[in-house]
Amino acid sequence: MDPLTRAIEASSRTLADLLKIDESLAFWSLMEPTKEEYGDAAFPAIRYTKDVSSLMIKLRETLQERYGINYVSLRELNGFLNIYFEGPDLARAVIGWLREKGSMEVPTVAKPLTIVVEHTSANPIHPLHIGHTRNACIGDSLARLLSARGHKVVRRFYIDDMGRQVAIAALGFKLLNVRPNDLVKGLKVKPDKLVGWVYAVTSTTIDAIKARTSGDLEEAEKLASALARLKSQDPGNLFDRLYNSVLALKDPEAEVSSINIRYEQGLEPERSLIRELVGLVLEGFRQSLSRIGVSFDEWDWESDLVWNGMVRGLVEQAKRSAFYIKYKDADAVDVPSIISKVLASDPEASSAIKVPKGLEIPPLILLRSDGSTLYTTRDLAYTLLKYKSSNADKVINVIGADQRLPQLQLRIALLGLGYRKEAINTIHYDYEIVRLPTGAMHGRRGEYVTLDEVLDYAKSRALEEVRSRNPDAEGEWAEKTAEAIAVGALRYSMVQARASKPLTFNVEKALNLKESSGPYLQYTYVRANNILEKHGPIDLEGTGPEALTGQRRKLMVKALRTPLVIAKAADDLAPEDLVGHLVGLADDFNAWYEVDTVIHEPDRPVRELKAAITYIVKEALGLGMSVLGIPLLRRM
Repeated sequence: MDPLTRAIEASSRTLADLLKIDESLAFWSLMEPTKEEYGDAAFPAIRYTKDVSSLMIKLRETLQERYGINYVSLRELNGFLNIYFEGPDLARAVIGWLREKGSMEVPTVAKPLTIVVEHTSANPIHPLHIGHTRNACIGDSLARLLSARGHKVVRRFYIDDMGRQVAIAALGFKLLNVRPNDLVKGLKVKPDKLVGWVYAVTSTTIDAIKARTSGDLEEAEKLASALARLKSQDPGNLFDRLYNSVLALKDPEAEVSSINIRYEQGLEPERSLIRELVGLVLEGFRQSLSRIGVSFDEWDWESDLVWNGMVRGLVEQAKRSAFYIKYKDADAVDVPSIISKVLASDPEASSAIKVPKGLEIPPLILLRSDGSTLYTTRDLAYTLLKYKSSNADKVINVIGADQRLPQLQLRIALLGLGYRKEAINTIHYDYEIVRLPTGAMHGRRGEYVTLDEVLDYAKSRALEEVRSRNPDAEGEWAEKTAEAIAVGALRYSMVQARASKPLTFNVEKALNLKESSGPYLQYTYVRANNILEKHGPIDLEGTGPEALTGQRRKLMVKALRTPLVIAKAADDLAPEDLVGHLVGLADDFNAWYEVDTVIHEPDRPVRELKAAITYIVKEALGLGMSVLGIPLLRRM
């Protein structure tokens, strides 16, 4: 553990012991203060004791005598106990740490949890688009952060293979009278792209029939235009056959409903057909996600929850509960009653499950009038599965902000049905939409920008830059480097802002090498690496610790703070905080290097110290970027 992190951990442990408070509370109270004059860390001692001076003396003695930490000075200011890392003494501690081959480590929690992070979980009917990409990058970054903090993380993908949309795709392949696998092999297209096209043609044709039947000529004209575009994208002379087959159906909606109900019952041939086409889409998902470094531990089929009786068992349990009601002629859980009778009298649950004032939450319907289950019913069962099969302490669901009400209903229903632990420890990590400069996306019409398309375009732009900078480079190296830059640009862009804010993704800005981007971090990492390669091995015995003053000291402290920033970002579930820190570190390093060169420093001890600072900055950037899934490069 680096000297700065060690000092903060020792201080928080000592303060917790002296003040009889929780160590994690002391740890996070020692974060970076808002003003530079308050030191490098500040603790609000006045909240816990009137005798701040005595506390400061005891802390200083403990740090020196028990931990051998003599590079920290303590000062009292306005009731705060301020910690300041003395430059020369800190430099000696850091050099000693480097001499012992020390590496940066994120401080781990005292009591690790098993945490399920369910993310992406896109409908398996077309390729992943840019909106799904934000979900995937947020979810994977959260998983990486929590793993770095010492938790056991289980990454799960929920395969939503039941419902109308999948049934529409299945109808399309049924009308084409060809096995999805055979069609993919014959046409040699990416499987999720083919399924998405079949789904879009089938869905749009059904909607066009409705528009013409209802006399909505304006809508019919729009749909005709969408069909013309889909015809131009025909992957293999399929459009006319599919379009005419849908037109020939007496009642397309009845066909879709029949497929949906039969699949929920596990009947053939619908069972095999849907499993096959969904499996193809999932293979496409895996190919796309692997490009950005995202993988899963479990792929959970929604239909399995129905077929293995778990959903039915939960429905029967709900019917026996005190909160079972009939709502609009359907079986339901009385969510409003649970709020007033259970949630209101449980302070811990009320704190965890926040119901906005004035929001009217309707009952949660369990079954439709025809006996089929709803998505929320199956999601109740899936939540219980996530806890049971993973022995989870906490579940984080990365799901769009448009699902806030269903997710709130779900947690309240769990509470009313007796699953208090699950209700309290389930987190809906909601995120807002991704906008593109080109406009809105419509999956039902096949109008979306896929993850692959964004990556391919970003890669092509990055490749131009790489080749212009390295005209003699090997083609394979240039391709791999451009791909890594594209991935860095995308992953950074998707988590740079708070998830609750809508995001406009602009490829050109995302590829900016000069500021606030994934490639900018990669460039800074490469720059630090190049400086070290030119410098050669650092002579740790020949460094000049007295030179660690001013901007050099500030840069060293900021770099060494990185493990603590990662730890706090993990606890706060805030990857954007780590992004902000890394950009600030890169900015400070680049600004410092422009005025305080390393290679051309004439004073050898000072030059070795500067090289050590550069090494620590490089290691800090590398650690933070790895946690965010941004690829590290040695050359660009």
